Amino acid sequence: MRMFKVELKRILSSRRTLIILGIGLLMSIVMGILPITYETINYTDANGTVISLQGKKAIEYKKSIRSKYDGEVTGEKLKSALTAYQKVIKENGNITEDNEKFPLTVYTESISPIKPLLSKMPEVFADPQTGVGSELKDIPIEESDDFYNKAKSHLKDVISLEYDGNKKIIDTASEMYEKVKMPFSLYGGYSRDAFDYITLNILILLILCVAISAPTFAEGYQNGADSILRCTKFGRIQFVAYKILALFFIIVLYYLLCMLIQIGILNYNFGLECLNTSIQMLFSAVGLISLNLGQLQVTVVLGGLLSILCTVALTLFISAKARTSLTAILISVVTALLPTILYAVVGTSWLVYILPSSGIGMQNSLLYQLVDINFLSMGNAGVWTPYIIIGGAIVELIIFLMLSVYSYCRHRVG
Repeated sequence: MRMFKVELKRILSSRRTLIILGIGLLMSIVMGILPITYETINYTDANGTVISLQGKKAIEYKKSIRSKYDGEVTGEKLKSALTAYQKVIKENGNITEDNEKFPLTVYTESISPIKPLLSKMPEVFADPQTGVGSELKDIPIEESDDFYNKAKSHLKDVISLEYDGNKKIIDTASEMYEKVKMPFSLYGGYSRDAFDYITLNILILLILCVAISAPTFAEGYQNGADSILRCTKFGRIQFVAYKILALFFIIVLYYLLCMLIQIGILNYNFGLECLNTSIQMLFSAVGLISLNLGQLQVTVVLGGLLSILCTVALTLFISAKARTSLTAILISVVTALLPTILYAVVGTSWLVYILPSSGIGMQNSLLYQLVDINFLSMGNAGVWTPYIIIGGAIVELIIFLMLSVYSYCRHRVG
């Protein structure tokens, strides 16, 4: 235990480490505030004056005009809302709400309250041959209360288009979708942008954690301090174990604190009740997992932690092999960003999802693998990408920790 405390003190006494920790805490606050500042709405008051709201005031106003539609998204609700929408559009010359000529007062009073409720209907009623979404004004009202059966059909259409009609993937996805809780729940107010900033913050924390971890062994090689610890084989193994435990302890607490700060700011401003919304009402209507937004937050945060620990384990292995801290940092950062770079270049592939940091990025992140339809082919079958990301990270975490210990113990001084 004494060696553990000594290692904690050593890591936290580094000026570089303290600066990195401070940057992460500051960025977590910024990443919590930014999505709120982007929330805006305009409306016309009783005197005909256009009022512009931003931030928390805009969020509160939106929630106030949409609250009567909170709860289960039933077929009856959808049919009633679509009927009202099409009536308003017809009364205003068949121009849609995204047209600049559409009256602001009509939009605020009649369209904005029902917009979140109807947001997934264009996707579900998309053309089965092309996948192009329908316009709300063109969706038959008499079919609107059959939303959930249409969603199941749309799922099969999407997979047929994206996976060349692979029957095993269709069957697997359909089985998963049958377990999704229906009807969906909606508590309007939460922003999809907020989740983008959560994934961006996890990416930033990944880079910072790698920067903290990279010098762990290489710095000792570089300044000669490591040679003192190589008196006995037992001392060497014990020392490396405490170094890793102390580093992981700091990384876990640091990451969870940063995420707690960011998500705490977001949830305070958007409201805890919004977390009961089904992910299918904020992301794709045919998302394959039955989670609400609160559960999605927890899953993404824990998945991010697993990917960061796996990447830190790889970083320790690189540090044990590198001659200098700078070399270890540069190689480790590039390796950590590799899945994001590869996804931008080659798109979906096994390599993108089996690397240690595969669950962290933007479109390749665990978040977007969970909320959309993403499979990788294995023969005629398909494997859901979140399984690959999580399973791969667990296996690689163990492997790279063992390799780190082995490489350090085998390192020859000089």
